[in-house]
Amino acid sequence: MDQAGKSRRGDGDRISSFPDCLIHLIMSFLTAQEAVQTCVLSKRWKNLWTTLPFLHFDLSKFKSDEESDVSESEDGGPPDKYNKFRDFVGMTLLLRKASDLHTFHLSCPSMCEWPEYNMFITSWFLYALNHNPQVLKIDCTLAGSVPLAVLACASLQDASLSYFSYFKRVPNIKVINLPCLRRLHLSDGDLTHGFVEKLFSGCPMLEFFHMKYCDRDLYSINSQSLKYLKAECCNWHEATEKEIVLIDTPNLLSFSDIICLDFTGPKLLLKMPSLTSANIEFERSRSERSYDGKSNILMGLSNVQNLKLSGDGIKVLLETEMPNCPEFSNLKDLSVDSLCLSCLCNLLASFLNHCPNLVKLSLHHSGISYCKEEMHGIQEPLRIVPCKSKRLQTIEVKFDRNDETFPQVMKYLQDISKKSKAQINMTSLNNWEVDSSEEVSQ
Repeated sequence: MDQAGKSRRGDGDRISSFPDCLIHLIMSFLTAQEAVQTCVLSKRWKNLWTTLPFLHFDLSKFKSDEESDVSESEDGGPPDKYNKFRDFVGMTLLLRKASDLHTFHLSCPSMCEWPEYNMFITSWFLYALNHNPQVLKIDCTLAGSVPLAVLACASLQDASLSYFSYFKRVPNIKVINLPCLRRLHLSDGDLTHGFVEKLFSGCPMLEFFHMKYCDRDLYSINSQSLKYLKAECCNWHEATEKEIVLIDTPNLLSFSDIICLDFTGPKLLLKMPSLTSANIEFERSRSERSYDGKSNILMGLSNVQNLKLSGDGIKVLLETEMPNCPEFSNLKDLSVDSLCLSCLCNLLASFLNHCPNLVKLSLHHSGISYCKEEMHGIQEPLRIVPCKSKRLQTIEVKFDRNDETFPQVMKYLQDISKKSKAQINMTSLNNWEVDSSEEVSQ
């Protein structure tokens, strides 16, 4: 039989001649539903899916009988597609050969609103953990605590756990043992009971840690392996001024967090000698007593090459820590995103004097604020402190042209530009065309 005839029969195509491991790699780009459907291609493909080490179950790919995504069926029960998804996942895992998993991805967040599915979701989770996964991504909620097995999975290298229910608490355990874990993303969890400290104690290889929408108690991180640390919208749980948060990470390269400069908050000590990039949002204290500079934030960030500061607490930070401000000799790129740049002008000028190698300065007036300087004009005269950097090339400014105090800031920036020969690129938040060389009046 000629080659064309074999191709028409489906047993002579080139892909089918590949070894199983290579075909599995190709199938890894498919959802589990699509992978199972390949069984009809030919005899060669009939059982390939049963040993597939990459499983991706996605509820959003399923449709109800009426081809809609309604939140419930006509009789008030769960949507029809939920039962289809439950049956498909259960049957796929039942018929699958007992081989190890590389990747297990389960995405069904809305399904967890119906308690009758919780035991199925838990059983799928446990199936994955019992088959030595290297990558685990769970985008759904378990009614109750997370199965303890996920915190003692020796094969796990990359984990992403997201929860969306009222039952968010991480189990109160004594030991975490994840010897191969390198990347961890936790979302919408209650990381109390000393969880974070236990995590780093039990994860000697952890390099990337990202937590989002989590409640966290006070912790100290002491890690030789950690390189990337990011916290988004995470609250300190019952923090007091007598407590200390120590982040001692000698090999950390990137740090992103929201820091509240609160007199009643914890003392934050940063030891990050290898840090190259930081993105910090500073929240202003809600206490009547202001931040007293008890933390060493500027000192801890002084080795960075790229630094982004944002939030309405920047002024408090600079006012308090500027007298002991270290030299930012490695800093090349500084971005300041503040509600009011005009009230920061003198402080920013002083800070720039500690940045001898700065190449790019970006200033962003992020919207309407209620600071006294912006509403009534700058109360103290601008102190023109020359920018120490002789390498400054670019000043990018995004501003609100309705801010009456901004021309004074612009005069200072133009003075910097003339002395350093840096180019000023201006963008108005009001969508007006701006000529950076235009005359700025008082």
